[in-house]
Amino acid sequence: MQPQDLDQTVSPVSVAHFSQYKLTRLILQHLQNLGFTVRNPNGLDNLMYDGPKEREILMGHECVSVNATSDCVTMTASFLNEEGKYSEKCIRSRFLVGTDGAGSTVRQLLGIDMRGEKDLQKLVSVHFMSRQLGEYLINERPGMLFFIFNTEAIGVLVAHDLKEGEFVLQIPFYPPQQKLEDFSLKICERLIVKLAGRELADIKVVDIKPWVMHAEVSEKYLLHDNRIIIAGDAAHRFPPAGGFGMNTGIQDVHNLAWKIASVVKGTAPKSILTSYEVERRPVAIFNTELSVKNFRAAMGVPAALGLDPVMANSVHNALNKTVGSILPSELQRKILDGIFSLGRAQLSDIVLNKNNPVGSSRLANVRRIFEGGESLQLQFPAEDLGFRYHEGALFIDDEIETELNAPEVPTGRRREYVPSADPGSRLPHANVKALSGPSTEETFSTLDLVSGQKVEFLLIIAPVEPSYRLAQAAFEVSEEYNVSAKVCIVWPYGTVDGATRSAAELTPWENFIDVVEVKCSSASSSWWDICQMTHRGAILVRPDEHIAWRVKSGVVGETTFELRRVFSAILGLTNCSESDFKEWKELATPNTLEYGWDL
Repeated sequence: MQPQDLDQTVSPVSVAHFSQYKLTRLILQHLQNLGFTVRNPNGLDNLMYDGPKEREILMGHECVSVNATSDCVTMTASFLNEEGKYSEKCIRSRFLVGTDGAGSTVRQLLGIDMRGEKDLQKLVSVHFMSRQLGEYLINERPGMLFFIFNTEAIGVLVAHDLKEGEFVLQIPFYPPQQKLEDFSLKICERLIVKLAGRELADIKVVDIKPWVMHAEVSEKYLLHDNRIIIAGDAAHRFPPAGGFGMNTGIQDVHNLAWKIASVVKGTAPKSILTSYEVERRPVAIFNTELSVKNFRAAMGVPAALGLDPVMANSVHNALNKTVGSILPSELQRKILDGIFSLGRAQLSDIVLNKNNPVGSSRLANVRRIFEGGESLQLQFPAEDLGFRYHEGALFIDDEIETELNAPEVPTGRRREYVPSADPGSRLPHANVKALSGPSTEETFSTLDLVSGQKVEFLLIIAPVEPSYRLAQAAFEVSEEYNVSAKVCIVWPYGTVDGATRSAAELTPWENFIDVVEVKCSSASSSWWDICQMTHRGAILVRPDEHIAWRVKSGVVGETTFELRRVFSAILGLTNCSESDFKEWKELATPNTLEYGWDL
């Protein structure tokens, strides 16, 4: 990681390397703190208890079938009851969101195909503990990710926690010649010692699992009139090169949550969910290509050392598809082991030294790869923070649309994040303080202005007369559409008063906040400079922190009419189908019908 990844100038938080199972545990605990009840299968009467109630989580349940009608989705779940036998229960809901991982049962039951590259690599994942190894690495070779190549073994060691000595070892796996049973506890312990290059007396293997590396994106994210949705690894699976899997999955549900909430609350028709696939699928395709390029860049190092993984896979495929496949399995294994042993011999001191012309050339190639920054990259700030939606739940006028660049082609190289207020972009981060109220000394991020508790749109303006009028119109229109809106007035650095003016300008509306810019120095960029705008502009932010609409220098035309166009487009009312309208009408309030649809 680079020093700039930790300085919190482009985000209020720093990057982190954190185990998924620990994150899952924390999320579950947080949900319980928010009032959710976690229920295990034991104690649930299948006849009396037919599904989760509000704020309930059912553990130990597996989806085994899905059926959708025009009104609802019925999912059958299997679970182990108190008698140790499997029981089933049917759960009905308006929507089903399948976030059940790379091998998604929901996706498979629905027959959704994946598109991309399959079987890039087969591996065995060994989760183990060793405080001795952790202490050695802290003192001698601190790091997070180790690619290890020697004459006895090859593997990738992920250091999840050096202090606790928690690791995951990834080992290349070549079935059917190799079987999972070949990776017993004792064999894995010996492999760890060979790869660490030192004896370790405290190795404790926690788990051993095979997995296959794919680079694929689902053909569809929504089915059955937008009632069944897939997200996360169920919708896309990448090589683990750059942390795109979890980041992209979290982005998916961040995008989806406020849209489902809007439908359930009756403030948007079901057609708004179409924007989820429109916005998120291109990001997944881009990140898939980027992760593949990053994975192949990592493989450039062993290839330069004479251990080309592509060649190893080709040899394995040839053995499976040619005359080798009819040989006895034990002989096939010996042939494969012999070929791989010969390959690892390229790493011996005899070959890999400066006095050997071949070894000297290979070492020079490796040096060139590292010095040129062509090896594995771990941080992609421009892609993690700077991804942008080019269509969807946005309002982009013709003038702005011509300014937006076409989607970029992934380079596989690290690019720095450049904040932008273009529609579809993530709201830029800047430090601010409240201008009035009890917490005027507390510094917080502009991202914290977006509510995490409810579906609420945020309008950011400067304290100028036309912008105050725009804010009043935004309050009026949001009330017509039955959506919550908040206004933030950003005052320039050094302002000590001004909240009184906002209160007078925005009466009778009360859901607004005055903030003042906080700078590291007077020479630092202002908020509007960061957004590449003037203070005459305004920014409308969605509940997922992405910019839905912006105007650079004031609204042209009648303000209220323009804002109605904006909210209609964002909420999916502009192209709403007749069936969606009918369902929405049954849920919507009279105000929504009177003002929202008749436009």
